[in-house]
Amino acid sequence: MTRQDVLLIHGTWCNGANWGDFAAGLEDRGYRVHTPTLRHHGHPHDIDIWGNAPKVAKLGLLDYVADLAALVETMQTPPIIMGHSVGALIAQLLAARVRCAGVVLLGPAPAWGMFAMYPTMTRLWARYLPQWLTGKPMYPVSWNAWVTLICNTQPRQIQESYYRTLCAESGTAYRQMALWFLDPEQSARVDYAAVDAPVLAIAGSQDKCTAPRIARVTAEKYGARATYVELRGSDHMMTVGRYLPVTLAAIDEWLAAHALTPKVAAE
Repeated sequence: MTRQDVLLIHGTWCNGANWGDFAAGLEDRGYRVHTPTLRHHGHPHDIDIWGNAPKVAKLGLLDYVADLAALVETMQTPPIIMGHSVGALIAQLLAARVRCAGVVLLGPAPAWGMFAMYPTMTRLWARYLPQWLTGKPMYPVSWNAWVTLICNTQPRQIQESYYRTLCAESGTAYRQMALWFLDPEQSARVDYAAVDAPVLAIAGSQDKCTAPRIARVTAEKYGARATYVELRGSDHMMTVGRYLPVTLAAIDEWLAAHALTPKVAAE
């Protein structure tokens, strides 16, 4: 029996190991789970985040997509592609280029053309405008911003342990996403019609990092192929801590509705 592949794409400042219990939960359900770390990212214990920062700063969204497309080519089945935050934008760009069985978007970052100047998002992200314009590294956000605008409903232990894993991010990729009107290549533009698979968009009602409306608008772009779920009380970090079981339960329901559970997929 060939197991269904699942590809997990992490978000800003993160690495593949951040999927932790989320990935383990999917493996327990019978999936073959892949948790790649995006190029020049990684845990501060494993890489020199200061030395890697100038390298990651020059990477664009389509560099990540190309790396992941090569990984998909090695998989035994068209994967279910799941992405968190900017990883959810990358997931959509990838899904438009490769065969996939489904797409799950967790707190998705805005694609090309989307309004994103919501108050809390502006508070969080406007500080990085110089790095976007110059293509410089985006070092992890301050602790205060982390606990008030990103990981704002999680217990202290989760806030602290996750914060210690963060690395530098690409100002170039963020310019392509946030200042999409300045990108002649339209790197953040998603070809929604090319994504020939069911889509699940999940938002946290208390997400101050990526406003819930972005996930709702993203789902609308896919029409009848998409399902939108809003987790009451969840912040942006729905993949860990107290909202992890709720997130997995919503995904389980969607997988079952689209015959993507391992048992159904094998029949």
